[in-house]
Amino acid sequence: MRSIFLVAVALSTAALPALGQTAPTAASPTILYGSPADLAAAVARAKSLPNMVPQFLVAFGGYSARIEFRRVPTPASLHEKDDELLEVIEGSGTIVVGGTLKDSARRDASNLNGSGVEGGQSYEVTKGSFFLFPAGVPHYFAKQGSEGLTIITVHVPHGAEFAKK
Repeated sequence: MRSIFLVAVALSTAALPALGQTAPTAASPTILYGSPADLAAAVARAKSLPNMVPQFLVAFGGYSARIEFRRVPTPASLHEKDDELLEVIEGSGTIVVGGTLKDSARRDASNLNGSGVEGGQSYEVTKGSFFLFPAGVPHYFAKQGSEGLTIITVHVPHGAEFAKK
């Protein structure tokens, strides 16, 4: 588990410079780098939209990294097949992790949404807060500060084998 976490952190760190890139299509090359200006542009795009729409940073195979700007709480999530790393890069808020997804509804083939989380652990988050949500763990931003909340999320297929021992 420790080696998976360390590799996931390394992947998320490697993904940070690629902010601002659009999602590759089947014919697109893999995106491995983006400049600090790309990061600023992705944040600006995310903030300019009336609703939370994730901005792709990098994506290849089953891996993806995105930037999200949240003005208000959005549905709670539970990813059945992906582990998720999350870092707060601007703003503040409260996240609830664990417990049970309330009013669970299928969003797609491998993700559930809900109206909140019951019985989870609440954390106050600010710039630099970092989380790792294993597949199957509900999580929910219950509130955002007045300035909103900007996050980077990295989705990694659960159980991905990163290195042979």
